[in-house]
Amino acid sequence: MALVQCDLLAPNFRRSTRASFPFIMSQTGVKIDAEVINAFNAFKMSSEHRYLYFKMSDDKKSVVLEKAAPFSSTYADFLKDLPANDCRYAVVNFEYTTESDGHRSKIVFVNWSPEGAPVKSKMVYAGTKNDVRKALVGVSIEVQGTDLSEVDETEVFNRLKAVSK
Repeated sequence: MALVQCDLLAPNFRRSTRASFPFIMSQTGVKIDAEVINAFNAFKMSSEHRYLYFKMSDDKKSVVLEKAAPFSSTYADFLKDLPANDCRYAVVNFEYTTESDGHRSKIVFVNWSPEGAPVKSKMVYAGTKNDVRKALVGVSIEVQGTDLSEVDETEVFNRLKAVSK
């Protein structure tokens, strides 16, 4: 998030300038593109997409929207789209049914960092994750995945059930 000094209040007081910039700057210097926030806000409000993938731009200076999957996609499709050797952020509209709560739909934030990803990529994604996560207001849970077992449908379902108790 970009910060500016505000000398009127106190010389060391800093305030967010999130509303006045078309992007948010993370602590790593990576920008979170406005398209990411706009796509997520549209994702929350409609049933147009099942999941969104976000990645670092080719120059590693901003987080951009990579893919918006149609709502007809499944969680299995989401798992197939995870890259084997690179990191990603994603949000998934995860639907499930329990006897006590009935049918539910929750937004899950996934921080995908597979063991085969380059170390530099892992570091940049890890350093930028909190700012991306904070920019995506309305996420129910966050899942960190280094292999498919950590983002398996059953694992996510169990995490969601634990939160809804």
